[in-house]
Amino acid sequence: MVNPENDVANAVARLRQRSGGDLIDVHAHYTPPLTEAGLAGLLASFRAGNFTAPPAGPWSVESALEFMDGHGISVQMLSSPNRLTPDMAKIHNDFGAKVVREHPDRFGLLANLPLIDPAGAVSEVARATEELGADGFVLVTNYDGAYLGDPRFTDVFAALDAKRATVLLHPVVPAGFDVLACGRPGPVIEFPMDTTRTIVDAIYARVFLDFPNINFVLSHAGGVLPILAERIGSTGLLPWVSNPRGVTKAEVRQQIAGLFYDTALATSPNALLPLLEIASPDHIVFGSDYPPGDLEVIEAHMDALSRTTLLSDHHLAQFSTTATTLFPRLTARSDA
Repeated sequence: MVNPENDVANAVARLRQRSGGDLIDVHAHYTPPLTEAGLAGLLASFRAGNFTAPPAGPWSVESALEFMDGHGISVQMLSSPNRLTPDMAKIHNDFGAKVVREHPDRFGLLANLPLIDPAGAVSEVARATEELGADGFVLVTNYDGAYLGDPRFTDVFAALDAKRATVLLHPVVPAGFDVLACGRPGPVIEFPMDTTRTIVDAIYARVFLDFPNINFVLSHAGGVLPILAERIGSTGLLPWVSNPRGVTKAEVRQQIAGLFYDTALATSPNALLPLLEIASPDHIVFGSDYPPGDLEVIEAHMDALSRTTLLSDHHLAQFSTTATTLFPRLTARSDA
C-alpha cells in the first residue's frame, strides 16, 4: 500500500528509473498460518523481547503482493529467520515452498536451517534443495549463544559449500539480552551488534576462507561491521588477542570484502558510507525488511535510496544483476 503523504509513488518511480526497472527484494519475511497456541506463543516472545506490541500484523500472500506492486518490487525472497527445531523448520519451509510454487514469478524461498540440531540442518539442506527447490537459505546470528564460528556447524557449512548456496544471515537477540538491551527490542540496538558478533566469530574461525563457495548476504548493510572492520583487522590481531587459526589482516579484509550486504533499513549515508569502505557496489543488494520493518520506515528508506548520491544509477542497477547471480533459479523460473 502506497502512502501518498510520503509521496511514495514518486520515490518508487525515481528508484525504478535509476535502477532500470523493478527491484528484487532479498530481505522479506513470511509466517505460516498460526494456531491459537502458536499465536499466543509468538505474542509471549514479543513481550519477552521488550516489544510493546507486535512489529507487524499477520503475513499473507495478498498483502505481500500488494506491497510489492505498490513499491516497484518484482520478486521477494521469503525467509523465516527464527531459531527453529527441525520439525518446525520443515513446516515453515514446506509452506514457503507452496507459496513459491503458486507464485513462481513473484517469490523465492530461503529455507530455514535448524542449526540448533546440526545433523538435522544438514538433512534440511538436501531436502530443501532437492525436494522443495529452495533458492537459498536463511541462518540467524546465534543459536542459544553459539555463533557461526562454532565447530559444531562445520558439517552444515560443508553441505552448503557443496551446493554453492546463498545464505541470508539475519540477526536475533544474543544470549544475555536481558542485561544488554537497555529495555529496547532487538532491532533497536542488539540486532546490528549481533550480526557483527557472529561475523567476527566466523572470521577468526576462517569460515569464509574454508567454505568459499557459500555466498553470505548480511542483513541491514552488515550492522555495525563496516564501522568496526578496521578495528577488527588491527586491534583484533594484536598478540594479546586469541587468534588460534592465525588469521592475518589481509585475510580479515578478504573475508569481509567477499560478503554481500543488503540495504534493509540501511540506506542513509551513515550506513552506506562505511559499507562502501569495505565492500564494492556489486556486493550490495536491495532489501526491504517487509513486513516487520514497518511500512512508513520502509518507505522512508526507499525514498532515501532513490535520492542517494553515494551510489550511481549503474550501481543501483547492479542490485538486481547481483541478486540474479546469487539466486540463479529466479532466471530459470522467469524463462519458464
